[in-house]
Amino acid sequence: MVEGRAKELGIKEVQMGVSNKFEALQILLKKTEYSMAQTAAMGDDWPDLAILPKVHLAVCPHQAHDEVQKRVHFITQKTGGHGAVRELCDLILKAQNNYERLLQESL
Repeated sequence: MVEGRAKELGIKEVQMGVSNKFEALQILLKKTEYSMAQTAAMGDDWPDLAILPKVHLAVCPHQAHDEVQKRVHFITQKTGGHGAVRELCDLILKAQNNYERLLQESL
C-alpha cells in the first residue's frame, strides 16, 4: 500500500522497516545530494526522535507522542492519515512562495 501510493506520487525512495532511522536518512541524503539543512521530517513517536532534532524543519502530527511534540518546530492541526502531510506540504509551499502559483496551475 505505501509503495503503491509512493509510486503514484512519483516518490522514488521508500524505506520501510528501518531500525536505524538516522542511518537511513544519511544514506538518503547522500543519494539525493541534499543536506540536513535542506531537510524537513515528520514523525509521531519515539523512534522518530533519532532524526527530528537533526533536520532543518521537524514536524509532527497533532496526535504525536507528548515527547515528540516537545522537540519539533511545528505541530500540525491535522492528525496522521487525515491531512497532516498535506498541511506540511502547504506550509513549505507557502514559505517558498510557491503555493498560489501551483494552486493556480492546478485549476
